[in-house]
Amino acid sequence: MPKEKRGILNIVKPKTPILFTYSGDIWSSDSDDSDYKEESTSRSSQLCTVKPVTQLPQQNRNARKRKVDSRIVKKTCANTVKEISHNQWDSWGLTIPPEILLKLFKCVIADEGALPFLPRASRVCRLWHQVATDNSMWQYIDLSYGWIKKKSAVLTWLCQHRLQQVRELNLTGWKSEVNASLPDIWKHCLLLRSINLSYCKYSSEALQAIAEHCHNLCDLDLSYYESDGKFLASFKSLLKKSGKQFLCLKLAGCGVNLTSVLTAIIMFCPKLQLLDISNPKPQAGYSSINIDQFQENCTKLKIFRAANTRLSHTRSQVQSDWIGFTHLEEFSIAGKSHNDHGEFMFRFLRGSSNLKLLDIRHCSFSMDSVLFLPSHIISHLYISRCNIKELCLEQIIATWAKSLVHLDISWNVLSEDCMKQNLCTLAAEGSLLVNLNLAGTAVDSTSVQTVLRGCSALCSLNLTSCRSLPRGIKRDFNGKKELGELHMILYRSATSHSHVIS
Repeated sequence: MPKEKRGILNIVKPKTPILFTYSGDIWSSDSDDSDYKEESTSRSSQLCTVKPVTQLPQQNRNARKRKVDSRIVKKTCANTVKEISHNQWDSWGLTIPPEILLKLFKCVIADEGALPFLPRASRVCRLWHQVATDNSMWQYIDLSYGWIKKKSAVLTWLCQHRLQQVRELNLTGWKSEVNASLPDIWKHCLLLRSINLSYCKYSSEALQAIAEHCHNLCDLDLSYYESDGKFLASFKSLLKKSGKQFLCLKLAGCGVNLTSVLTAIIMFCPKLQLLDISNPKPQAGYSSINIDQFQENCTKLKIFRAANTRLSHTRSQVQSDWIGFTHLEEFSIAGKSHNDHGEFMFRFLRGSSNLKLLDIRHCSFSMDSVLFLPSHIISHLYISRCNIKELCLEQIIATWAKSLVHLDISWNVLSEDCMKQNLCTLAAEGSLLVNLNLAGTAVDSTSVQTVLRGCSALCSLNLTSCRSLPRGIKRDFNGKKELGELHMILYRSATSHSHVIS
């Protein structure tokens, strides 16, 4: 037998709502009367229709209201943005002239580069795709950062569909993947003027093909290459056929006989303006240059970089009618490989009156030869860790104090008086000094204050490991803000020291 459902106090819950009960009796409803008329909304029905409603606290009700409002706002904003995107943005993208969009894209490419902007812009709409895939936009391409997968199939497709008008192409770090695509580059990129193949592996046949197809190529970077044993013969053949058109040759990290390479360059590259043979491999050995023939054939040379390269001159007798490199602006032989008392540098720079950058860091020859250089406009001077005498340094600073912009005299053994006198000369009126490296020197606080007051254009000051300075400022200071803080620290230190003495 089913169990009866009981309510409170063992009273059966009625099926119909009631108004009031007394001792178990149930009052009759008004609907049983003869004069009862049913109303749409009667007071009795309102009282009888009772629902157990749980009233929420005020805080929860406000949160629930905010949640509903946020949904309404999001829906409204989504509809508004959707209407704007369909009505305004699409119409702007369709109505803007392609010529104006092309100029805008070129401005972006000039600041940020063609990649990854062009592939992303081509996905916006049909008009943007049409402009972004135009070959005129793909003239200066850098594929070394990994924006595109380094695969030969990808490079081949780019050469066939995008790079027909490319002028400069950077393929640094593509290694062996570039070898299969080089024939497509030479075939389709006929306007190519500059190509960077550093840290790449390619065959000698692919290198020889440059002379047959790339008649406009004038800038070639083969630094740290990985080639077969026929590289030297292929390179000589290339220079013999196309050497007259080359303006820039970069052969850093060369692993073959550097003397043979330099001889071929001197013979077949009369228009050469930049030559980089820095950091050769040990198997390159000592390299000798016929400086007389080099200056006679390559008269337009502007930049010569041979850091950590063991060079020597072939002829011991100096010609009296020696003109030299009159257009040379940069000369770098930093390293511990030159100990010929500065004769190589003097002979190389004898006629270089336009020299602006001189980098002879770690050179062990006498710095007296620097004083005989004909240039009076050197702006970048790097003489760190050199065997320099105090008198020689004073003469060097006095000669180029008004033209120096970057000066590096770090880690030289000099006295405090010498540093004080030279820094006072640098801080004279009209100083153009921007970067100054004094790391490891005996500079004191007074000399640093003199530089900070006199060199108004100074933006970088390196005081690392300066033994005469107090703790806390033996570091590299960059920017006007840090230099201002350094000036305040030194000023307070000097003021407190004067109070203690008094």
